Amino acid sequence: MDVAENLKDYLGIPRREIPWYPTIDQELCTSCGLCVNACKHGTYEFSDDNKVIVANPYHCEVFCESCKFQCPVEAISFPNRGEFKLIIKDLRVNYPPKD
Repeated sequence: MDVAENLKDYLGIPRREIPWYPTIDQELCTSCGLCVNACKHGTYEFSDDNKVIVANPYHCEVFCESCKFQCPVEAISFPNRGEFKLIIKDLRVNYPPKD
């Protein structure tokens, strides 16, 4: 997968500055791999000990939560959307829209 494709800016904000990515509750996760298969951006991988990890957090598409709904044990979470919108608003101060 092309890394540059996955790290596109979002609203002119560099992707690496945007804290939108999943977290996995390893106590709940059964390593079924449904999230690995569901994510088309390569966000997840299996670790050496066969646990699912968020290996490429900035590959996650901003505001996408598709993988979360594939998890049968609800081990995947994302930032609160309301709070996250405020973060984006704050970031926009440093990256205003281009005319």
